Amino acid sequence: MFHLVIGILREDLNYKEVNLRNPLTWFAVGFGTGFSSFIPGTLGSLLALVLFYFLIVPFLKPFAYSFVILFYILLVLISFFFGLSIYAKTMGKKKDAKIFVWDEFVGMWIALFPLVIWDLFWLWCIFLSFILFRFFDILKPGPISYFDKLGNPFGVMMDDVIAGLFSASILTILFLVFY
Repeated sequence: MFHLVIGILREDLNYKEVNLRNPLTWFAVGFGTGFSSFIPGTLGSLLALVLFYFLIVPFLKPFAYSFVILFYILLVLISFFFGLSIYAKTMGKKKDAKIFVWDEFVGMWIALFPLVIWDLFWLWCIFLSFILFRFFDILKPGPISYFDKLGNPFGVMMDDVIAGLFSASILTILFLVFY
């Protein structure tokens, strides 16, 4: 059954090393997307985008603008520190475990931040933020590459944070020019 949900499972992973009974593991592996042998980071980012659209956006709508921004910043900060915490607890001493995709969630949510500021939840804006985030996360220019090479939980999380910040910056510039 699990194979049907995830698709093809990773061959390079010893599943006995991963404690699937630990609920934190399911967050760490992006609710199973990290187990995919086919683009686990992209699948994790896509799931983060879906969660944003269906769980976070409806919650934000009824509240005052300043509360929404503060709440969203707190959500991202808590998610970042949660990711730092669960990496060691679920991945052990592995350097940049490919199944760990919670960092993709945090980076994607940072990339979506301009949409929260401008209250623009159009699908094309969400799709553009996804494309920009994946572009920077895959190519890893400048400081993204530096943090990626650290190989520790902080580096694992920070490379996606910076990819999200780059994406959010480009989106902000586009919104300022065209909106």
